[in-house]
Amino acid sequence: MKNLCLAIIALFFTGFVSVYATYEPPTIQEQILFNQLLAQLEKTTVSKTDVTDVIQTFERPLIISFSCNANDTNNFVVSVITTKLAKFDENNSHQDVVTGGTYTWNCLATTEAGKVTLQCNNELRLNPVILLNGTDVNPTVHQVENQVVLYHELLHGQLMIDAIKYPGTWRHEICNKTPQQPVDYSYTDPDHKIINPLQTQFASELMETQGGEVIAKNVMPDDTENGRFAIRVFNIHDYPQFTTRGEVTLRAVNMDDTKFGSFNNTVLLEGTLINKTASGIAWFYLFDNQTSKESAHNSTSTAWEKRVAGLWANGKTSDSDFYNVIQYMTQQNATASNNDESSVNVIPYWLKNTANWWFEGKIDDATFLNSIQYLISNKLIS
Repeated sequence: MKNLCLAIIALFFTGFVSVYATYEPPTIQEQILFNQLLAQLEKTTVSKTDVTDVIQTFERPLIISFSCNANDTNNFVVSVITTKLAKFDENNSHQDVVTGGTYTWNCLATTEAGKVTLQCNNELRLNPVILLNGTDVNPTVHQVENQVVLYHELLHGQLMIDAIKYPGTWRHEICNKTPQQPVDYSYTDPDHKIINPLQTQFASELMETQGGEVIAKNVMPDDTENGRFAIRVFNIHDYPQFTTRGEVTLRAVNMDDTKFGSFNNTVLLEGTLINKTASGIAWFYLFDNQTSKESAHNSTSTAWEKRVAGLWANGKTSDSDFYNVIQYMTQQNATASNNDESSVNVIPYWLKNTANWWFEGKIDDATFLNSIQYLISNKLIS
């Protein structure tokens, strides 16, 4: 393997229960990001756990009701579940690792005359700083990872919904719950024992459609010395399609100070578990470097477009110059315009940040073009 591209980010995914707090709506940028990722997730044909129920809760309440057994403490249970996209909260960090997203269960349980009502106003948050930052990351891997983040967070919602929806232990517990007892939210899988394998399978199949591979490696506390580990992951010759021009990108959860390299054709991984009592997991993305470069080249916009966008974002060129770039992009069918000429109603404040990120390479071409398309679709630019 001639090229070992090192790219290490500790992406932390979480789902948890919190008390009611003031709801903050997402930024326009976060809404666009969610819409794009959801459309991609619903379009993909690779096998995955059905998350239709939790997706439905963004549009309308999901109501699940059932009767309890005659000898249970309660008679009837009604759950009303909704989900909103909310503004990402940087305070929702855990163990000083980077958070790609969160799904929060916000439920109020009341009991009256043997009837238990569970009103859940849940929130999904996506971190645009992480999800839009494709710098030094293979474009294919970046796209796959972003879909995995959304899928992961939706699973935190769907797994709990499944526990509520189908007969089993959770239903028995809620039917015998006293008003003082808390609701069992362990079915959200906060420890990711169910979600991590599902996520690995999903990422693997997505990468396979792009000609790549995903290798997952678990590190248990018993595999470490006071949290520190050095392990063998895979042999390069087991993947001959990547031996001449392949690259490897690493993503990890509950791991820090992570390094990997090859010795005698064996890829080795070393690092430290952040939480020494919990397992860590590393995902190695293998892909064809030449194919990825050709793909990136085909999607790259001309240098002058980025240059003008960067100058405009920093106040060094006029609005009309930037609008000419937009008009040129629409004429080149990069975006679908409503009219032959571009005009402007009100430009959102966030577009300058987006344009500057595009100029600096912090977001890819597709993300910037989708932002322009959003403005056109909502008639902010026509």
